[in-house]
Amino acid sequence: MVYSESVIELIKKRTSVRTYAKRPIEGSKFKAMSAFLDENTDNPFGAHVRFALINSKDAPKKPGTYGFIKGAGTYFAGCVKKGGRDMEGFGFAFEKAVLYATELGLGTCWLGGTFRKSAFIRAMEPNDEYLPAVSPLGYAADKKSVVEQAMAAGAGARNRKSQSKLFFDKMIGVPLDEPDGAVKMCLEMVRIGPSASNKQPWRIVRFDGKYHFYLKTNKMYTGNKLFGFCMQRIDMGIAACHFYLAARELGVDGDISFDGPLLLTNGDISTGLTYSFTWG
Repeated sequence: MVYSESVIELIKKRTSVRTYAKRPIEGSKFKAMSAFLDENTDNPFGAHVRFALINSKDAPKKPGTYGFIKGAGTYFAGCVKKGGRDMEGFGFAFEKAVLYATELGLGTCWLGGTFRKSAFIRAMEPNDEYLPAVSPLGYAADKKSVVEQAMAAGAGARNRKSQSKLFFDKMIGVPLDEPDGAVKMCLEMVRIGPSASNKQPWRIVRFDGKYHFYLKTNKMYTGNKLFGFCMQRIDMGIAACHFYLAARELGVDGDISFDGPLLLTNGDISTGLTYSFTWG
């Protein structure tokens, strides 16, 4: 494990922070975060990911409409080489970094887009890569801004779909019976994970002792149309990260593979469901 704390507790603790205090990040924490970003880009999707910290003198004062961030002087940004399971791998690696920042006591917030003509592009200089997301990094302010409060309420904040609407047995639509305690916890870590506009696009089917993950794409979602890639594929990487790290912590046997069975009906496919990956 790359964390000294329980990753399950970190997942539960993590929340989006949009309003930051003026308190600077201590040098030791800045160095620890920088080292983590350099050393933990690995992911089971084979994506080539790289990260960088952008300090206060280079960080944008107003990162546009990407989350209405206030007071942040430091960000971290990530690029991923185009092709293959790029977005899933990026989501997996970026979420690992978000959780490490949480362990350091620092606030973060996923901000997705392409950031054309921004300080992030100038700092990262993408080369045959996407720059799918950045995050502010720092200490949460004691009081949230009015905009942050409104956004949290509008997104449902920690509200999530029930497990019966996300996890199924043998086929989509048949709610999953109670799995054993360890797997149930892994599934819960997926359920409470962050996702673009809180849409929770992951669906999981238990079949033949394995757990098969599917993406329920919302074709009308703006983030899937504006940036040249499907934003919700990043969410699948976040789901994989949460399940994988929780499983490792709890000793659940298995690993991520891409050889899932054909479980989707034509009706399932017509609703936007596509296969993503398997745990087992």
